[in-house]
Amino acid sequence: MIKEFFKAILYKPLFNLLVFFAWLVPGHSVGWSIILLTLLTRAILWAPSVKALKAPLQMKAHQDELKAVQEKHKDDRTAQAQATMAFYKERGINPLSGCLTLLIQLPVILILYQVFRTGLHTIRPDLIYSFTPHLDSVNPLFFGIDLSKPNKIVLPILAGLAQFLQARHYATISAQPSGKSNDPMAMMTKQMQYLFPFMTYFIALSLPAGLALYWITTTVVSLVQQVLVARNFKPNKSSVAVTVRQKR
Repeated sequence: MIKEFFKAILYKPLFNLLVFFAWLVPGHSVGWSIILLTLLTRAILWAPSVKALKAPLQMKAHQDELKAVQEKHKDDRTAQAQATMAFYKERGINPLSGCLTLLIQLPVILILYQVFRTGLHTIRPDLIYSFTPHLDSVNPLFFGIDLSKPNKIVLPILAGLAQFLQARHYATISAQPSGKSNDPMAMMTKQMQYLFPFMTYFIALSLPAGLALYWITTTVVSLVQQVLVARNFKPNKSSVAVTVRQKR
């Protein structure tokens, strides 16, 4: 039931868009079709992604105030947690917004994986809408690279590099709550800057190159979005005092 639901509302529409874009572009290249489809999905998810990016920027802008609030209640974990959440609420910060956006994007990414895996090999008539213009087959070559097969050099390296640049920039706009060199969260964030690119590279080695092209495109768009949001960001201001119920 759930499988059929996702097939109807996500899988078939995305598959038809992939086929339509392949029909539309010169040379019927599935590579350009993947890029257009990725740009379209990123445009649809642009607003929630911007909202998620503002959360770490808000936290960084107010990190000194947050430290002071947490320091005030350092001897009472419950009061400290209450003060922290009250502070987030006052400043309009949702620390979970990034997770919520990921939950929105995750099924789309999984569906796109299935779409690319199917669409790069053959055009399945049972998945095509009657009004979708299409071809009997698509051109899997993109600048000499067969996107239906794993690429061992160019695209995996580009995917890993794009992931590294995106993660590195994200680290610069993210809050560092403690400012200490031995802070576990700061250390983990720094490690992820290098771990994720390597993971991306090795995963891209074994998947169809079309998925590596998708990952490069979506990561570059994410990087551009991060730069634009950071450049135009203005912190929330509030004159409301943070109050916490004290222990009796």
